[in-house]
Amino acid sequence: MKVSMLKIDKKVQGSTMGKGPGGRFFLGLNPEHKNFAYFVADFIRYENAHGRKVRFRPRNFDPSEALNSVPDSGSVLRPSDPRYVIHSTTLEAYEKIIQDGQLKSTSQLRKEGKVQQAIGFLPLGEPLDYLDHVMFGGFGGPGGEVVVNSHLRGKPCFDPNVPYEPQARMYFDAHKIIKDGLAVRDGTHMLKVYGALPLEGYLLRTVFAGDVTLPIGADHWTPTLFTEAANALFYHDMEISS
Repeated sequence: MKVSMLKIDKKVQGSTMGKGPGGRFFLGLNPEHKNFAYFVADFIRYENAHGRKVRFRPRNFDPSEALNSVPDSGSVLRPSDPRYVIHSTTLEAYEKIIQDGQLKSTSQLRKEGKVQQAIGFLPLGEPLDYLDHVMFGGFGGPGGEVVVNSHLRGKPCFDPNVPYEPQARMYFDAHKIIKDGLAVRDGTHMLKVYGALPLEGYLLRTVFAGDVTLPIGADHWTPTLFTEAANALFYHDMEISS
């Protein structure tokens, strides 16, 4: 059986993941994080379901409290679940997504003969089954734009404050995805969906560079600046429509 690792460390800022000793995939968690139990339970259950045993650091860590306190159901809303999630992509990929009427996983696209590079896959040491899912990011952070910027550069670039040419930032109804039983919880991602997700009923809005204005004093976009501007516009539109 393959092995992954769960590291419990108060020095970790929230959570982190990557390659551990021997190239093993690991999740690092701060035990003081308010969603610690959710992360632990989701990670262990997902890893076990995909044929990987989880080893703990420190070795005497007991996950039973987390496993017993977190229901094993992906369709039940939690207090920590975000109302919205995002999926950022290049303009070229966005056109194909609209034509298909759905977001497709990397594995699905490859099966259809479409070239799809998983920029973060090798650097982060993600397991192969991660490619079978469509990944969604948190609403607040610039992570989605960082990934797109990496695609544009053709190599990983995790700096959220470098020059960036905004592409397509797609906003989805996270609560509906969860309630409809489509959400997969793995402890490392905000939310992901197996295989594909139809746009109808889930996509709320897409923001492009032409929809927002560069902040005063800035001479170029960065992943952070575009995230902030796009989020402000999205919130404004949602308030008007509600």
